Amino acid sequence: MKALKISIDKFRIIAAILIIAIHIFPFASINETVDFVFTHVICRIGVPFFFMVTGYFVLPKAIEDKNKLIKYTLKIIKIYAICILIYLPINLYAGQLNNITIIEAIKNICINGTFYHLWYFPAVILGIWVTYFFIKHLNKTSSIISIVILYIIGIFGDSYFGISKQSIIISKTYDAIFMIADYTRNGLFFAPIFISLGYSFNNMKNKISQNKSAIFAIISMFFMIFEGIILKHFNLQKHDSMYFMLVPTMFFIFNILVQINNENNKKLRNIATIIYIMHPMFIIFIRGAAKVISLENIMINNSLINYILVATSTLIFSILFENIKEKIVKKKNHKIEKVM
Repeated sequence: MKALKISIDKFRIIAAILIIAIHIFPFASINETVDFVFTHVICRIGVPFFFMVTGYFVLPKAIEDKNKLIKYTLKIIKIYAICILIYLPINLYAGQLNNITIIEAIKNICINGTFYHLWYFPAVILGIWVTYFFIKHLNKTSSIISIVILYIIGIFGDSYFGISKQSIIISKTYDAIFMIADYTRNGLFFAPIFISLGYSFNNMKNKISQNKSAIFAIISMFFMIFEGIILKHFNLQKHDSMYFMLVPTMFFIFNILVQINNENNKKLRNIATIIYIMHPMFIIFIRGAAKVISLENIMINNSLINYILVATSTLIFSILFENIKEKIVKKKNHKIEKVM
């Protein structure tokens, strides 16, 4: 595994590109089963990876100094507020704000996200605070049990929804949960287990070798694919982002990445963030462009080409945006140095 040089910051880009696929279904026009396995199972590693990165880099500092957690929270709120403003015109155009109640608006802002991909921001805020609370106020065993229980509740609420509805008591419990959130894929049930998993790597003395981790990651992924196919076959899923085998799969993937000489590449981090934020805009742009030039059959109906176009255009935009921003900042700093 010595040839593997993908650092955590480089994998951020890969994860962001995989997340784009979730919103496009790249193989839908080619083969339904292949598309399900790739889009609804394999690509589901993207968001948990970002949660783990938060747990690995942010949570240790937050545990030592609560002010750093508050600072991180304010940073995410700022980014989220900008995202809400970016997608507000589309919300208005699509009529998504017509007749919306104050309760629904609060629910969307605080849990569901105001656009379909923006749920991540309130989820990472709630998730890191929940994890912080467990680690700070419970012993290690109790915090692990609590986080695992939350994840299991989340799995049966979304992925194993059909089974959970068989019990009247459990069904009523989930009905109450879904009055607050559309899915259990959120900051309470989904995020904490991966944030805590990322955090655990800071104190892990004897890490599994990269070679063994790669083998275990492949095996775990195989069983996760099997789990997904079974759930789909029996039509049990309300949502398909939470799997039992997702946890070991992410553990072994992250175990490989943390053993690589990870450079501190802020530029790659920023590019990955821009990709995540802006990709729905490029989905809309590519669809609009295809209609204008009458190439819907190629650019839209061919799902793989559609995915490549969206992913490529989003990546190029993100790199250009970050480069321009970097030059502006350097120019600004240079002027300040001259004045001083």
